[in-house]
Amino acid sequence: MLSEEEFYKQSLNTNFFNLRNLRDFCINVQLSFYGENEYKERISSLAKRSQDLGKELITYTKGIVPQEGLNYQIYYTEYTLAAEKLTEKLFSLNLDTDITETQLKLIPQNEIEITEETITTITDFNNRALELAKEFVALSKEIINELTSNNLFSYSYPSLYNFMIITINLYIGELNRLQEKLRQDPIIALDTEYGYNITSYEIVSFLRGLIDPNATNYIEILNTILNETYPQLLRDYNSLPLSPENQQNLTERTIALIRRIRLLISNMLKDLLDADLYFIIEALAIDTFYRNINHFLYILNADEKEERSC
Repeated sequence: MLSEEEFYKQSLNTNFFNLRNLRDFCINVQLSFYGENEYKERISSLAKRSQDLGKELITYTKGIVPQEGLNYQIYYTEYTLAAEKLTEKLFSLNLDTDITETQLKLIPQNEIEITEETITTITDFNNRALELAKEFVALSKEIINELTSNNLFSYSYPSLYNFMIITINLYIGELNRLQEKLRQDPIIALDTEYGYNITSYEIVSFLRGLIDPNATNYIEILNTILNETYPQLLRDYNSLPLSPENQQNLTERTIALIRRIRLLISNMLKDLLDADLYFIIEALAIDTFYRNINHFLYILNADEKEERSC
């Protein structure tokens, strides 16, 4: 069972990360539609509710959050505010960047006082977030059904919708685990890593499909990761016998690869914000991919594992 402090900290980390994901995913869906339709209004409303819940969480915590959430940049990144402003400019959209500007002032603190009232409040918050997440998944599935039935047009890939659904379903699973106050099971660690590797592979695939075709240097690196590095790693997750040695080897290789992808996307964002690189998707989406890669490193507890290996 989780201690009350673990429950509270993990609740903050998963909600700060995923509520921004929810908002950003909703914005991507909203911008992907051509013209007006009923789904555009519904997804816009869901984006605002997700952002409002995130603001409420900041107010409740008084800006005091776990250190690791800021260390891994899963709440926001060094590029988030600039990516939001560029997206606003290019799409004539109001993203209400106040939440990001407020998060830039968050105070990291490892020791957080927990009371019975704290646990009651954060439990209620988790339940409300769970309902929002379920609503997003249901609405996204409805949209996909309309797309595949040729009743609706979207500029986004159907596979991108599936990626968003998988990511938010992971959020739902995490909230359900927190409701039961259960620890993450180390026995299924490899399955968890494999699943997150699949989503990271998808992110690299999206970047390859959405990037300016003239960006040959980036394309060469993306192709290598997609066609050589990742296939071998995923095969090894499926074929190597389960042993402590193999698990450690796979985890170390995963951390090295995800750090490589993280650096790659960071460089892409720098070039994008300097108008030296272009994507056929909003800048905010690239930052969202970057945060999701950061989150995988957080799930891997990468920093602590590297310190132990030194």
